[in-house]
Amino acid sequence: MIESLAEIEKQGSLTVDDFFNQFKLKISDYQRPYVWTEKQIIKLYNDLSNYSGKNKNKCPLYYLGTVILVKNKEGKTYDIIDGQQRISSLLILAHLQKQSVGLNDNFCVESEISRNNIKKNVSSLKDHIDGLTLMEEYTKIDFSDINITYIIAESQDQAFKFYTTLNTSGRRLDGIDIIKPFHLQALEKSKQIEKALDLEYYQFDSAKLNQMSELLLKARYWQGIEFREFPRHNFQEWKVRLPEEFAYEDMLPNKDYKFAEARLSKGKLTVDAPNYKVRQPLYKGENTIHYLIYYCEVWDRLEEKLNSDHSDILNRIKKLRGCEFNYEYYQMALITLISRYGEGFIEDRSFMGMAQLLFKVCFFKRLSKPVTKITVRNFEEGEKLLDRICYSHNPAEIISYCKKKKYSNLSIEENHKNGVVGNFYHEFKDILTNKQISNV
Repeated sequence: MIESLAEIEKQGSLTVDDFFNQFKLKISDYQRPYVWTEKQIIKLYNDLSNYSGKNKNKCPLYYLGTVILVKNKEGKTYDIIDGQQRISSLLILAHLQKQSVGLNDNFCVESEISRNNIKKNVSSLKDHIDGLTLMEEYTKIDFSDINITYIIAESQDQAFKFYTTLNTSGRRLDGIDIIKPFHLQALEKSKQIEKALDLEYYQFDSAKLNQMSELLLKARYWQGIEFREFPRHNFQEWKVRLPEEFAYEDMLPNKDYKFAEARLSKGKLTVDAPNYKVRQPLYKGENTIHYLIYYCEVWDRLEEKLNSDHSDILNRIKKLRGCEFNYEYYQMALITLISRYGEGFIEDRSFMGMAQLLFKVCFFKRLSKPVTKITVRNFEEGEKLLDRICYSHNPAEIISYCKKKKYSNLSIEENHKNGVVGNFYHEFKDILTNKQISNV
C-alpha cells in the first residue's frame, strides 16, 4: 500500500486495489454518462477472468490503461476526466463480488442515463457470473492483479488538454466527445449540471446532437466567400473536423451573442427577434452550447410541422432509398431558412409552401442521375442556395429563385421511370409537378 498521496501526485502507476484506496473519485458534471453495453462489461470480466486463469507469477499485471484525474479545490476528491467507463465497470464488478473499494464504497452517480445503464449491466453481469458459478467456472477477480496508469492534472483546462490528446481508452476522442467538456468546463459550476443534462438529452435520448452538428458544420463550410471542402471520403472524418470549428484553443470566452436583422423605413426602425445564426461567430462556454441546443430544438419543431402537414414530407423521404444526401441538403436549407427568419417563421402561413419549393431545389439532381456527396456539393457550389437564403432581404427573393423555370414542373426521362429515381418521382409527384404551390 502506498503511504501518502504526496508520493503519487502528477502521474504514476498503481494496482486498481491501491488506486481505489488512495483516490476518492467522482464523475464531473460535464462528463458523458456511463454508456458501456452489457456486451462490453461481460467482455471486460471475461478478459480479467482469462488473465486470472494463467500462471500469474509468470505474467505481468493486467494493464487497464490510463485514467486522467483532476483534484478538486477542497483537496478531498478527484474528478475522473477520462476513464470513467472502465472505472464504473470495475465498481459494478466489485459490488457483485461484495468487495470493498476503499474510499469509493459510497461512490455516487448523478446522471439518470448512467444509473439506468449501470442497473442493466449489474443485472447482465450477475446473470453471467451466476451461470459460470453453476458450471463451476466462476473466477473472482483480484483487483491487486490489475494495473492502471493515472495522470493528475493541475486544472480542468490542463485535464481537458490531456483528455483530447491522449489515446487512453484505445481510440482517439473526436466530435461531440471533445466539444462537450471543452465548453462545459468553461461554465460557472452552478450551470454545469443543467447544461450537461441538456446536451446529454440531445446526444443520447433524442440522438439529434451529432446529426445537427454535422449539418451545421457543413452549412458553415459551404459558403461562397470561402467554400471549404467538407470531408466525404471517410464517413467519420467530419467528427475530427468538428472541434476545429466548434472547440478550438483560441476561442474567446464569456460572450453569448445572438443576432437580429433590422430595417429602417420612414424613420421607423423594426428589429426582428434575435436568434442564433447558422454561420455566426461562436464563443467558448454558453454561446456554443446554446447554439447547438437551439438547432436541435429548431429541428424538433421543423419535424413536427412538416410531418403534421398533409404533404408529410419527412416521413415520406425516410421510406425511400437513395435520398440520404439530398435529404441532408434539404435539412441544411431548412435550418438556414430558420437561421435567417427566426423560429417564428415556422408558423408563418407561407412556411409550408416555402418548404415544398426548397424541396424541389434540394432534390432536383435526384431526378436525373445517381446522387453522391460530391453531386450535392457541386450543386451547392454552383447554385449557392444556402448563400441565397442567408443573404436574402425577404422570403420573396428565395421564392423567386425556387420558382425558376428549371425548378417549376419537374419530370423524369423515360429510362428513369423505374428504380430509385422512378420510386422517388412517383412518391413526390404531387410536389414536383405542382407549378402553383399555395401560400407563397
